[in-house]
Amino acid sequence: MNKRNLLGYEFHFGIGFLNELIDGTGKGLEVIGSEVINNTASMVPKMMYYSLVYSYKRSQKEIDFTIETIYDLIDDNGGMNNGFFNDFLQAFQECMYKDVPVDNSKKKAIAKK
Repeated sequence: MNKRNLLGYEFHFGIGFLNELIDGTGKGLEVIGSEVINNTASMVPKMMYYSLVYSYKRSQKEIDFTIETIYDLIDDNGGMNNGFFNDFLQAFQECMYKDVPVDNSKKKAIAKK
């Protein structure tokens, strides 16, 4: 399981988090990916929120925070260009790409042609 402790909060990543994010925002994964690139200031706090929501649900803890709590955490811990914000973004990117199996069968099929 992909999780990261940031500022004393345990953020979860992976498929459970992505399902929370998709269900919560009503947006598909392609749209979310595009918004992370093109509208980072809006999408990353939502990702943080749903990552933490999923973590709390897994731990059967009462969700006692709001999206505004996330905005405050960002503002109080380096803003969008430092610290917490970047640490979360790096953890998200690692969970999406690190240790993901590579399917070389397509490459082999293309090479045989």
